[in-house]
Amino acid sequence: MSGEGRRVLLWARSWSKQLRAKGFTWDQIATVLELTHAASPLRLCRLAHGRTASDVVAMVNDADPAGTASLREARLYDFEAWPETGRRPPARLLVMLAEVYQTAARSLISDEVFGSYRSADRELIDRADFRDRDANRPPSLKTASRVTIEASAAAAPADRSLPDAPACVHLLRAIGTEETDVKRRELLFELALVLGGARALDLLRVLTPDEEERLAGVLRSTWRVDEATARTFEKLTLRARQADDEHGPAALLPVVNRQRTALAQVLSRESMPPALHDRMLAAYAQMSQLAGYLAYDLLDYKAAERAMRDGLRAALELGDPTLVSYLHCWLGAMAVYQRRPATALDHAFAAQSWTTRSPSRLLRAMSDSVLSKAHATAGEAAKCARVHHAAVSFADTSKDSEPAFLYWISPSVVECGAAWALIQLRQTGPAVTAAQQCLAGLDPQFKMDRGLALVSYASALTPAKEIPEAAARLTEAAGIASQHSSARLTDQLLRARARLEPWAGNAHVQQLDDTLQACGFRGAVRSE
Repeated sequence: MSGEGRRVLLWARSWSKQLRAKGFTWDQIATVLELTHAASPLRLCRLAHGRTASDVVAMVNDADPAGTASLREARLYDFEAWPETGRRPPARLLVMLAEVYQTAARSLISDEVFGSYRSADRELIDRADFRDRDANRPPSLKTASRVTIEASAAAAPADRSLPDAPACVHLLRAIGTEETDVKRRELLFELALVLGGARALDLLRVLTPDEEERLAGVLRSTWRVDEATARTFEKLTLRARQADDEHGPAALLPVVNRQRTALAQVLSRESMPPALHDRMLAAYAQMSQLAGYLAYDLLDYKAAERAMRDGLRAALELGDPTLVSYLHCWLGAMAVYQRRPATALDHAFAAQSWTTRSPSRLLRAMSDSVLSKAHATAGEAAKCARVHHAAVSFADTSKDSEPAFLYWISPSVVECGAAWALIQLRQTGPAVTAAQQCLAGLDPQFKMDRGLALVSYASALTPAKEIPEAAARLTEAAGIASQHSSARLTDQLLRARARLEPWAGNAHVQQLDDTLQACGFRGAVRSE
């Protein structure tokens, strides 16, 4: 075997091992390898199994009951090179190779080559299907009995289903476009498979090559967890939060859940010093909170509560008052959105209790803001206003000594929450002022928060019959929602449009409806 041939074989073995672990069939692996290696189907199937030509020759010769195969290595190479060069493989040999590769003989040749065989040979090739022997083949697709090359064997059509192949194809193309170094390309492929596919590549970009190697070693259980490992997971978590600001939860949630799973597996199998264990457990609690938030933003309340309560258990085990309060804050915020005032107040008061043990002023701003909205949901206007003023003062503080996951808290974000609360209390004048203050100072990177502030602004303008301005603000919000996958933003947008229904004939509202329809949001007007 030439040096290049051995390199290709080792590369194929590495990828095949990872894909088999993910549940790919041999046929699916051959399809994936085809994306990066131009070869005949016959050779791709051999590479998928990671076998040398001499290995396959020995297996074919041993399996031939008549002892008539006499296949030689050079002849196999000739068959694999057909039709560009070499010679066409005999039909009976294709059947024997299909058995070796646990596939259908029809999958070993192209349509063009298949058409070149005589009728009897085509029937023989069509009948030979050994995919039922593939351990990764879904049970529903396995044949009822062993397929043979006898004339009585039942014919089965070739399986073209590739359940995970599209995502894998996208991943391979993305890696190939961005990375030319073969070894690093394989490492990124391995990490992305574990951490959630092509979207995980966006997160992995923040890591250095050394951090990537270390992370891969830990996930393979060939490298011990150390302080750098904990720092790597913390970097990935923070990058995931920033990615949500840019794109929204739909594509990101599966990646975050895969990272949670990886963290849980490392924590369950590794013994490590207490300080290091606490760092990893804190990363898991943060990742659980983020998974819960993303599910909440998709309005999947059950999944959100499961993830957040999982994070809360980890934070309580850790004894970290900042993380415990932060998770209670988000559980309370979700209850506020669901109009469950008793539950919202319960979590808000719990957050307040834990906040008193935390040195974070930004956390105090968040817990006060959640409590203010909980009071608004309960119809308690005076308490809502009192706590809101405290939240604004705490939010106006330096972030230098604050936890990284509180990077998004600012007076403008607090005002956005206040605008929503004031609308619930039907205090439209103050709600307009709060929304204006939010929009004036909000960081441009927080696209969804701007969208929510625009919706609140429009909702406050509607009772004052400022219809052209309300419609204009909702039109801007629709543009943001069309580029962000937040179901919560879309839900609020359609509720705000429902308040404009008495003016449905207004030209500005009709233009808004055209925009909503163009964005795909005008399926139904939602009411409160």
